[in-house]
Amino acid sequence: MKSLKNNWTIARTLLFIIIGLLNTVFIKPEDVGTWKNYVGYGVLLIAIVDIFTLVKPYLKRNKNEK
Repeated sequence: MKSLKNNWTIARTLLFIIIGLLNTVFIKPEDVGTWKNYVGYGVLLIAIVDIFTLVKPYLKRNKNEK
């Protein structure tokens, strides 16, 4: 069951990244500065935090093994 939960966290992070990029980098020029653009920045920020929380346990585990 743990592997399913781990797969979901990776999928969730990828969705955050894709939605964030679609609303910031790949946005239409007339939508720049609208709520879609700001939501994209927020989703990218959530993705960065999510990536940090995914990587942090692996770094701790590798540090303890050395």
